[in-house]
Amino acid sequence: MHLFIYEIIILCLMPFALAKILYRALINPTQLKYLNERFAFYSQDKKALWESRQTIWFHCVSVGETKAIFNLIVILLKRHPKTYFLISHGTLTGRNTKLPNSSRIHRTYLPYDTKRATKRFLFYFQPKMGLILETELWFNLINQCKLQKIPLHLINARLSRKSLSKYLSFREFSNAGLSQLNSIYVQSKEDLDNFRSLTESNIKIMGNIKFESTPPKGTRQKINQFKKKLKITNQFVLVAGSTRPGEEKLLLELVKKLNRKDLILVLAPRHPERFIEVEKIFKEQNLKIIRKSTLGKLKEVPKYILGDTMGELYEIYGIASLAVIGGSILDYGGQNPIEPMSLNIQTAVGPSVYNFKDLVSLAEKHNAIFRFNNIAQLDNIIKNLLNEGQVNQDILRNARQYIKKSSGGTNKIVRLVNQYL
Repeated sequence: MHLFIYEIIILCLMPFALAKILYRALINPTQLKYLNERFAFYSQDKKALWESRQTIWFHCVSVGETKAIFNLIVILLKRHPKTYFLISHGTLTGRNTKLPNSSRIHRTYLPYDTKRATKRFLFYFQPKMGLILETELWFNLINQCKLQKIPLHLINARLSRKSLSKYLSFREFSNAGLSQLNSIYVQSKEDLDNFRSLTESNIKIMGNIKFESTPPKGTRQKINQFKKKLKITNQFVLVAGSTRPGEEKLLLELVKKLNRKDLILVLAPRHPERFIEVEKIFKEQNLKIIRKSTLGKLKEVPKYILGDTMGELYEIYGIASLAVIGGSILDYGGQNPIEPMSLNIQTAVGPSVYNFKDLVSLAEKHNAIFRFNNIAQLDNIIKNLLNEGQVNQDILRNARQYIKKSSGGTNKIVRLVNQYL
């Protein structure tokens, strides 16, 4: 009965989901590409191919989850040369995120979570098993996997207290869905406790595989080229990655207040549809901001730079003297700080971290990151770094040790997949 009501709700929400895609398509027409996949309509010419293949399916909703499985897919491709890998996504940016170059990798959108669409999706691709990253809980999909006897595991799972409070309102329904999963592998003790408030399912701690995400091949060379193009030498470069509405203005005012000629601000908004909006902030103040996508030959070092390209955040973080994690300055829950830390870049995280609370708390405990509760504290962090020669070697050394100690989740997933091959 609960699943029937859920189905009705999903069907009622679908027009709004479509309207959102159509709205985004006004800015980026590629949003409409592969629209058929969102309803699980596929070319029947290739159905026989999928029936003959041994396929492992990963669902990675967006950029972070897709990057997280890069090394894992590399390992699995080598160990299982006859296996195909289906990677499903929920966003265009996720689908465009780079994965290993292989003819055995197929990308698709995950269909809307209706009973018929999820049934068509599974019947067409016929995966041997499925692995869902983080907390993408689609209950028709989970139910159909159970009915079709497809093992389904939730891996690298996280559940913040904020998200937990929402699921607790429908605890009986949530527990029924989660109990259909074969297993749940969480990132931390806090995630384990939160999931146990919802379900009696099999839950284990595996750590966070994002600790093992490494920059794509050639990233260091691209960073050096980018730095050379910008004519950066000894300047202090403040990079804010994955910023959200309201944060860019705060950072701009901070840089203006510091009033240092040797200070450069680079902003990389979380969502591409906001590039024009962020650029407008500077235009309204008669400030010149250079777009990375149209970077030409420069006569001098630019003061403000807009990171308006997708899939190049490593390259953008790589030129930083200090990386500030977007979504943590205002109440958006933060983003993953591992990317700049893995590049040996000093990293600062603001007060809002509920999406990565355990990860950030441990990093802070190990003195591996800078924390600030407001813009005034970030101001002091930057001033101290400028006065002390721009680099805090203790922070960098501690970050390297923290990442090394926190790794190991990838091997656990490899062992899990091996059970089905």
